Amino acid sequence: MEEEEKGFQVRDRRAHLQETDREKPSEKEGAQKPAPSSSAEPQAASPGREKPSGPPAEGSFPVNFSSFILSLATSALIHLGQEANPATGERSVELPSARQVIDLISLLEEKTKGNLTQEEDSLLRQILFTLRLKFVEVEKKRQP
Repeated sequence: MEEEEKGFQVRDRRAHLQETDREKPSEKEGAQKPAPSSSAEPQAASPGREKPSGPPAEGSFPVNFSSFILSLATSALIHLGQEANPATGERSVELPSARQVIDLISLLEEKTKGNLTQEEDSLLRQILFTLRLKFVEVEKKRQP
Protein backbone atom coordinates (compact mmCIF):
# COMPACT_ATOMS: atom_id res chain seq x y z
CA MET A 1 0.00 0.00 0.00
CA GLU A 2 1.28 3.32 -0.99
CA GLU A 3 0.61 6.14 1.43
CA GLU A 4 0.23 9.55 -0.01
CA GLU A 5 2.54 12.01 1.75
CA LYS A 6 0.84 15.20 2.68
CA GLY A 7 3.03 18.23 2.35
CA PHE A 8 2.98 21.09 4.72
CA GLN A 9 3.16 24.78 4.23
CA VAL A 10 5.25 27.12 6.37
CA ARG A 11 4.17 30.72 6.70
CA ASP A 12 6.22 33.34 8.48
CA ARG A 13 3.78 35.42 10.50
CA ARG A 14 6.30 37.90 11.84
CA ALA A 15 4.82 41.34 11.28
CA HIS A 16 8.00 43.11 10.25
CA LEU A 17 8.66 40.63 7.45
CA GLN A 18 5.14 40.87 6.08
CA GLU A 19 5.29 44.66 5.94
CA THR A 20 8.66 44.53 4.21
CA ASP A 21 7.36 42.05 1.64
CA ARG A 22 4.35 44.23 0.84
CA GLU A 23 6.29 47.48 0.61
CA LYS A 24 9.20 46.27 -1.50
CA PRO A 25 8.11 43.62 -4.00
CA SER A 26 10.70 44.80 -6.55
CA GLU A 27 13.56 43.87 -4.23
CA LYS A 28 12.14 40.37 -3.91
CA GLU A 29 12.21 39.97 -7.68
CA GLY A 30 15.93 40.71 -7.78
CA ALA A 31 15.96 44.43 -8.49
CA GLN A 32 19.00 46.17 -7.08
CA LYS A 33 18.75 49.00 -4.61
CA PRO A 34 20.02 52.35 -5.82
CA ALA A 35 23.29 53.42 -4.23
CA PRO A 36 22.83 55.92 -1.40
CA SER A 37 23.65 59.43 -2.50
CA SER A 38 25.84 61.80 -0.55
CA SER A 39 22.87 64.11 0.00
CA ALA A 40 21.04 61.40 1.92
CA GLU A 41 20.73 61.56 5.69
CA PRO A 42 24.06 61.06 7.43
CA GLN A 43 24.54 57.61 8.83
CA ALA A 44 25.43 56.93 12.45
CA ALA A 45 29.11 57.27 13.31
CA SER A 46 29.28 53.68 14.53
CA PRO A 47 26.93 50.71 14.68
CA GLY A 48 26.83 50.91 18.50
CA ARG A 49 25.14 54.32 18.39
CA GLU A 50 22.09 53.26 16.41
CA LYS A 51 18.77 53.89 18.07
CA PRO A 52 16.43 50.99 18.71
CA SER A 53 13.84 50.46 16.00
CA GLY A 54 10.85 51.20 18.19
CA PRO A 55 10.04 53.21 21.28
CA PRO A 56 11.24 51.70 24.55
CA ALA A 57 8.69 49.73 26.50
CA GLU A 58 6.89 51.54 29.28
CA GLY A 59 9.05 51.62 32.41
CA SER A 60 12.24 50.70 30.58
CA PHE A 61 15.27 52.80 29.83
CA PRO A 62 16.85 53.37 26.43
CA VAL A 63 19.67 50.97 25.67
CA ASN A 64 22.79 52.94 24.88
CA PHE A 65 26.36 53.24 26.08
CA SER A 66 25.52 55.64 28.92
CA SER A 67 22.73 53.46 30.31
CA PHE A 68 25.04 50.44 30.08
CA ILE A 69 27.74 52.22 32.10
CA LEU A 70 25.15 53.39 34.64
CA SER A 71 23.92 49.82 34.99
CA LEU A 72 27.45 48.58 35.67
CA ALA A 73 28.02 51.42 38.15
CA THR A 74 24.83 50.49 40.01
CA SER A 75 26.05 46.91 40.20
CA ALA A 76 29.37 48.11 41.66
CA LEU A 77 27.54 50.25 44.24
CA ILE A 78 25.48 47.23 45.28
CA HIS A 79 28.68 45.18 45.74
CA LEU A 80 30.19 48.02 47.76
CA GLY A 81 27.17 47.98 50.09
CA GLN A 82 26.14 51.50 49.07
CA GLU A 83 22.83 50.28 47.64
CA ALA A 84 20.54 47.44 48.67
CA ASN A 85 20.54 44.31 46.56
CA PRO A 86 17.23 44.39 44.64
CA ALA A 87 16.82 40.62 44.95
CA THR A 88 17.26 40.43 48.73
CA GLY A 89 16.69 44.00 49.87
CA GLU A 90 19.84 43.74 52.00
CA ARG A 91 23.13 45.59 51.84
CA SER A 92 26.28 43.50 51.78
CA VAL A 93 29.88 44.24 50.91
CA GLU A 94 31.56 42.05 48.30
CA LEU A 95 34.86 43.76 47.51
CA PRO A 96 36.12 41.21 44.94
CA SER A 97 32.91 41.58 42.92
CA ALA A 98 33.03 45.37 43.21
CA ARG A 99 36.66 45.38 42.07
CA GLN A 100 35.75 43.22 39.08
CA VAL A 101 32.97 45.57 37.96
CA ILE A 102 35.17 48.65 38.42
CA ASP A 103 37.94 46.96 36.42
CA LEU A 104 35.42 46.13 33.71
CA ILE A 105 34.32 49.77 33.47
CA SER A 106 38.00 50.77 33.36
CA LEU A 107 38.56 48.30 30.53
CA LEU A 108 35.65 49.83 28.63
CA GLU A 109 37.20 53.28 29.14
CA GLU A 110 40.49 52.06 27.70
CA LYS A 111 38.97 50.21 24.74
CA THR A 112 36.56 53.00 23.77
CA LYS A 113 39.05 55.86 24.08
CA GLY A 114 38.53 58.28 21.18
CA ASN A 115 35.24 56.68 20.14
CA LEU A 116 32.91 58.27 22.68
CA THR A 117 30.99 61.50 22.64
CA GLN A 118 32.09 64.18 25.08
CA GLU A 119 29.12 63.41 27.33
CA GLU A 120 29.82 59.66 27.35
CA ASP A 121 33.50 60.22 28.09
CA SER A 122 32.71 62.63 30.92
CA LEU A 123 30.16 60.24 32.42
CA LEU A 124 32.62 57.35 32.24
CA ARG A 125 35.40 59.33 33.95
CA GLN A 126 33.11 60.64 36.70
CA ILE A 127 31.70 57.20 37.43
CA LEU A 128 35.15 55.62 37.59
CA PHE A 129 36.42 58.36 39.91
CA THR A 130 33.43 57.97 42.24
CA LEU A 131 33.55 54.17 42.28
CA ARG A 132 37.28 54.06 42.94
CA LEU A 133 36.89 56.54 45.80
CA LYS A 134 34.02 54.54 47.33
CA PHE A 135 36.01 51.32 46.95
CA VAL A 136 38.97 52.74 48.89
CA GLU A 137 36.64 54.11 51.61
CA VAL A 138 34.89 50.75 52.06
CA GLU A 139 38.17 48.85 51.99
CA LYS A 140 39.66 51.10 54.71
CA LYS A 141 36.57 50.66 56.92
CA ARG A 142 36.85 46.88 56.69
CA GLN A 143 40.52 46.78 57.71
CA PRO A 144 41.19 46.51 61.48
